[in-house]
Amino acid sequence: MEEEYNVEETEELVLENKKLLRKSLIAIIGFFSMFIISLILFIVLQGNKFFIFNLHRTFESSPSPLIAEVFSVFFVFIIIVALITYSLFARSFYLRKKLTEDEQLESLTGFRRKYNTADVFSVVPIFLIIVMIINGFFFSFAQVNGTSMQPTFCSDDAVIIKYVESYEDNDIVILEQSDMYMIKRLVAKPGDTLLVNWSGVYVNGELLESLVGSSTVQYNLVIPDGYYYVLGDNREVADDSRHFGLVSEENMLGKVVLRISNTSCEIGG
Repeated sequence: MEEEYNVEETEELVLENKKLLRKSLIAIIGFFSMFIISLILFIVLQGNKFFIFNLHRTFESSPSPLIAEVFSVFFVFIIIVALITYSLFARSFYLRKKLTEDEQLESLTGFRRKYNTADVFSVVPIFLIIVMIINGFFFSFAQVNGTSMQPTFCSDDAVIIKYVESYEDNDIVILEQSDMYMIKRLVAKPGDTLLVNWSGVYVNGELLESLVGSSTVQYNLVIPDGYYYVLGDNREVADDSRHFGLVSEENMLGKVVLRISNTSCEIGG
């Protein structure tokens, strides 16, 4: 009776071992396949200035808040750990395939433990792909620097921006101008009649701002396709289209859809 039980137990272990080897192979192929896809996305998205894994980003030049930078560093660490774990697991699987069946059964418990450890990290490349797709093609973090948008936004406010193909009046936009990232309010778009002279800024005949100076760029035209006129809400200190003119659509990086920070501030210089 005892001998029959041992035989049955051995058969169960053999079956478990085969299933575990098959699951391990699928897990290894799946992990590295997903990682290759994420690597391709990583390379493709290097041109996105708000991509949290952009190799050209630094803490000083990044337009994103600190929380985004901390997340990217932490996630890179997790990726490295996952790669090391799966590389070691793949090596164990390769060496295990060379063992005899008896040797495999003897080390089954240890190999099962390695599989369970690797399985914990199996979701890392999938999660990485999801994060990169969302961050690279749809939404990203940004940070307000300066007082030009007070009281709507305070300096160091964290916001979420959405990449869009078209903009509407009063959109709060993120733009790049003279190698600087700026947050401004869009006040005129293609097709609008823009008049800027010594008396103020007029859009479609309506006076939007009377505060202009000798350095104000003057216009009297219908805004052409692909260009926009922006102003800061804190007009007394804002560096905006009054000073650098129309903004090209290629320099518009997205529009603000959510303010994360819960701060308040008064208009100040």
